[in-house]
Amino acid sequence: MHAFQTGGVVFTNYKPRSSNSLGMADLIPFPLHCRTALIRSIADDLEIIHGAAANVFWRKRIAGIVAEMRASGLADIAIRSEILDLQNAIQTEMWERARRQA
Repeated sequence: MHAFQTGGVVFTNYKPRSSNSLGMADLIPFPLHCRTALIRSIADDLEIIHGAAANVFWRKRIAGIVAEMRASGLADIAIRSEILDLQNAIQTEMWERARRQA
């Protein structure tokens, strides 16, 4: 760690080793729950896939998204939050579709 002092204030160029450090935030430039095309695509698929096949589809699709997010360096806690928000957005989309058909 290198430190220098300016007018009584000490600055460092120290970077935390862990992205999960307190005080650090993950920047998510395009949150999953705002990606309309992704939400509609998954909802489209889930409207025609049911039961065990829907479960397999969901797990594979989410595993792919999680892998991309991990590869970008996003912390697990941020990934979990993004996936839960995406799930909520998809459920809302499907609910809205059902409401419009009723």
